[in-house]
Amino acid sequence: MNLDKVIAIDCGGTNLRAAVVDKDMNILAVRRGPTVHDDGEKLFERMKELITEVSEEAHTDIRGIGVSICGVVSHNQVGRCGNLGLELGYDFYSRFVDTYPNAKIRIANDGNCSALVEAYYGVNKGFTDSAFITISSGIGLGIIHNGEMIDLPLEGGRMMIEYNEKLYETEYLCSGKGIVRLCALNGVHVESAAEFFNHVRMNDEKFMRVYNIWLRLLGLWFGNLHILFNCQSYALSGGVIQSADVFLDDLQKVSNASIASWHLNPIRFKIAKFAQDVGICGAACLPLLD
Repeated sequence: MNLDKVIAIDCGGTNLRAAVVDKDMNILAVRRGPTVHDDGEKLFERMKELITEVSEEAHTDIRGIGVSICGVVSHNQVGRCGNLGLELGYDFYSRFVDTYPNAKIRIANDGNCSALVEAYYGVNKGFTDSAFITISSGIGLGIIHNGEMIDLPLEGGRMMIEYNEKLYETEYLCSGKGIVRLCALNGVHVESAAEFFNHVRMNDEKFMRVYNIWLRLLGLWFGNLHILFNCQSYALSGGVIQSADVFLDDLQKVSNASIASWHLNPIRFKIAKFAQDVGICGAACLPLLD
């Protein structure tokens, strides 16, 4: 089935959006509202309402639906979605298939959707092996290998690192919130990652010490990820990346130093093309590119 327009749903922990998106990633109509928590059926019903609204506004038939969702998803099956209060998941796929029997239905984890749209329409276009990384309150990951999305819950931020003889999840110390924790462990107080990087801009000695620790930890994480997937390009997004002018060159150098003996592709960082619309456009890619 060749599609020129699809319905895209971006289901995050806070906001729910539905849109009509064409094959060139133009958003033709969009509706949004708060996400429904703790009840998969009510969340599905709210999705249906938004689908009806946007399809009517854009005067389009419902022939394809893509869903980007913040949870464990593999082969269209939604498992645990902690941010949605769905600890046991919910069978959204069957509900969509029953409700829209003539439409192509595809569901994937939000990080994987983001990797897909950046690979085909964004800064990773032209590379067969690429990744999307979001560094905000946590760390999200999506991988494209041989031009195809790895359709697994790649919880990259959950990978373990060692710091001061203790084990931590990487995002616990390296995400936006993680930077605040890392500062506290080193006797430095900040309210946010943005505040931290402002101090780094001023070359404040006590913050520079924490900065170098953060670079080492996150650089090793990227190095380990690269040894696994040998990506040709990394699209970076998220709140922490708003301070990329401070750290991106340094992080790329440290990351590449960690893989120097492996003779792999160099680690290349790029700022992701799709910002606020990455969830919508990533969801649209699922049925459009399938």
